Amino acid sequence: MKKNSQLRQIILICASVVILSPSISFADEDDATVEATDKNDKTGTNPINFQRDIRFYNEYQWLDTEGDGNQNIITNEFRTPFAGGKWQFRSRIRYAGIEADLNDDGNDDIDENGFGDADFRLLTVPYLKGRNAFAYALEVFLDTASEDVLGAGTTSLGPQAFYVRFFPRGLFAPGLQYKFSIDEDSGRDDTDQILIDLNLLILAKNKLSWFFTDPQIVIDNENNEEFALIDLEYGWMMQRWFPEAKGQSVYIRPSFSVGADRPTDASLEIGYKIVGW
Repeated sequence: MKKNSQLRQIILICASVVILSPSISFADEDDATVEATDKNDKTGTNPINFQRDIRFYNEYQWLDTEGDGNQNIITNEFRTPFAGGKWQFRSRIRYAGIEADLNDDGNDDIDENGFGDADFRLLTVPYLKGRNAFAYALEVFLDTASEDVLGAGTTSLGPQAFYVRFFPRGLFAPGLQYKFSIDEDSGRDDTDQILIDLNLLILAKNKLSWFFTDPQIVIDNENNEEFALIDLEYGWMMQRWFPEAKGQSVYIRPSFSVGADRPTDASLEIGYKIVGW
């Protein structure tokens, strides 16, 4: 009971955001619908504003081990609308390196570099009216890691649903995903997880910068573990400094983990996006 008290506090905070968010509204519901799909928005922060974009980001993780450990992940992400803009395809390819001293003896028990697991997602928005939208997705996680330690060792599916509520300078998007393995390596654990996301975006008045946070709660049924990951993102459109850099942005995303079962203590991600090219 005690080890998950911090996690329960995070859940209560996130639940309060869910309760309070409906009080924010647009004066005109039609204006809200138009803004939700405005192709002039090049921040890449609206999950249902389908535009073609490419993203590069690097995440450095401090692992939660008895000794000392870290992992660095470089990701290339691509998104594009298809089927007349009613669907979005997203793919992610990763290259990772991990060093870990598992027993605190001063020697690295793990020291590997190579390709990590890749994934892709199909996303659609069957309902968008006024300031409310519902989206559904199927995410496929592929067992592509070049070394066992760099991947989960399973091919998994992750059906997902989320609700988006827009307000004049941002959005709130709680989501639920169930991730389960359909094929796993011999001797590796199955994947059986429930992931709860509580995305909150606040845009600056000029829409050239933003703050984004994603408290994610992970319930790992296979290993009987629970923990939370808290992301805090600060992003800027590059045209505020370079007028010709339209559609380009950069961001920094520190995060920390909560719960005795957490796999990482903290991480720092730095990214670059080109939207609408």
